[in-house]
Amino acid sequence: MPDPEATGEAWSLVFACPDGPGGFVRVVRWPDRAWFWGYLVSPAAGLVVVRDHDVAPPRGRSPVLRADGLWCELTEETPGEHWSVGLEAFGVRLDDPLDAEHGERGERLPVGLDVEWETGAGAYGSVHGVLLVGTARLDVDGTGVFEHSSFTGNPWVGAWRRVTWQRDATHGATVDDDAVAVDADADRLPVAVQAGGVAFTVTATAVVPATSRVVLARLDAPDGSGWLEWCQGGAAPARPPAG
Repeated sequence: MPDPEATGEAWSLVFACPDGPGGFVRVVRWPDRAWFWGYLVSPAAGLVVVRDHDVAPPRGRSPVLRADGLWCELTEETPGEHWSVGLEAFGVRLDDPLDAEHGERGERLPVGLDVEWETGAGAYGSVHGVLLVGTARLDVDGTGVFEHSSFTGNPWVGAWRRVTWQRDATHGATVDDDAVAVDADADRLPVAVQAGGVAFTVTATAVVPATSRVVLARLDAPDGSGWLEWCQGGAAPARPPAG
């Protein structure tokens, strides 16, 4: 668990393509280690997870992570305007997002991501490139948000909600906390979301076993798409025994 007084730095790219693939990629640099989150979803491949919370911390402004079965590089091509994100790794396909809390056991397969983010308005922009899952090659042509931030303490404690979504490369919104309403099932997984007056359907869900339980959800609305990040502020609820 990170030191609660530690200073950290994070790079995040979230993207979605209408009726196509989407992704949530994050690198977090702590003083003594790094975290990597890669949650990639598509109608063809389902949910594929690449997660490592014990990677050697990267150096420099454009981070590069190297670990067993993981290589990721984020390169700032033009300051504030253009980033490239590359990933080569082995991921796990999960049939049930709650499997993340029981060892992340699933089908192991190679994953590749080679995309470019270019700003349209601040953090909001276009994302284009390719996603590789197993033998499938999926074109990425959608919208996304790239954020680079520093912080003190651990943001992934307590309880908070955040929705980031876009209509197109230049029109997006980020809505936080009480302005985000989540309808959840008995396992505290989202089934519907409202944010900023927009009703979203949940098309994919992932659970991140971080310091607190974090739920990620791919969202779609008639005129846009995006992601929910929901830090639930505690451990997962107990699941009833099978049968």
